[in-house]
Amino acid sequence: MLERTHNQTTQTLLSSRIPRDTEHERYHPELEEELKECLFCLKRNEMMFDLEVDTDLIEQRIYERQALLCRYRYLLARARELGLHTVLTKYQPAGQL
Repeated sequence: MLERTHNQTTQTLLSSRIPRDTEHERYHPELEEELKECLFCLKRNEMMFDLEVDTDLIEQRIYERQALLCRYRYLLARARELGLHTVLTKYQPAGQL
């Protein structure tokens, strides 16, 4: 009976000298969807802020923006933890957040 040793590696078609891109193996589409939704909400909040005239509603939009920014930073940190470089470059803010 042959026993496998922990030094045995999985055979791949690539040379062992070429680093294997494993980002697709740890891809999380739900994280990308959450980032997309968060950016959409931030844009909507910005548009609604520009339309508000009541001081209480302006203040509400400011607090809502702060909450959305916290969520956005959390999602970006999560993508960084997972090493999802494609998601990070795709959902970096174009303008000032």
